[in-house]
Amino acid sequence: MLKPLPLFLLLLTSCALFKTRPALESMDLEKLLSSVRLVGEGRGRLTLGGRQYVFGVDSVLRENHDWVMAVAIPLHGEEVMILPDLRAAVAEGEETESFEARIAEEFRNLGLDRSLSSAEFMRELRGLVRFTAAPLWGSLRGCGPQKVVSECQLDGQKYGIEARNQEFFIHRSIRPGVGLELVAKNLTESFFHQIDIRLYINRTQQETRPPEFSLELFW
Repeated sequence: MLKPLPLFLLLLTSCALFKTRPALESMDLEKLLSSVRLVGEGRGRLTLGGRQYVFGVDSVLRENHDWVMAVAIPLHGEEVMILPDLRAAVAEGEETESFEARIAEEFRNLGLDRSLSSAEFMRELRGLVRFTAAPLWGSLRGCGPQKVVSECQLDGQKYGIEARNQEFFIHRSIRPGVGLELVAKNLTESFFHQIDIRLYINRTQQETRPPEFSLELFW
């Protein structure tokens, strides 16, 4: 008959199993920035106003440095978003792909294009992805001293990065009252398992209402 483990061994085992990770606020922000993953296979959810789409997602960075995201939406089939040549600060010869057309249509339906056109949103989204993925092709982001919110930039585009409540944020102020942010969650040893890209329009810092646009990626 097996003897029960002594109480102190049970306590040690419990502590080992449920050891808490260090707070993100105590970690190097640039290291956290490098842990944001935008390439891979997983699941996604797009929320625009009251409409929501759930899909499988596969994103890659091509040899020509196009960032391509293919989504498989039930009852709609496969749709694609392409953010061209991320090495270039400004994209040339952009074409509207099917997933981008869906976003543009929803922007019009919701009246969001009165504050931010879908074309401008796509340019800002490309800039955010470009800033996040820059080390993949050897570009260097310039970041100032680590603060509560540290300022970084890439080719003159400024971003704020911070860690708060076990989440990592990349902020982009487009203009007063309009902002884009990336929120990374569920950090493992190597990367964040959840990414949420959000667009806020006419929201003050005190407000907690949902974003007008949310693209969540689960790796």
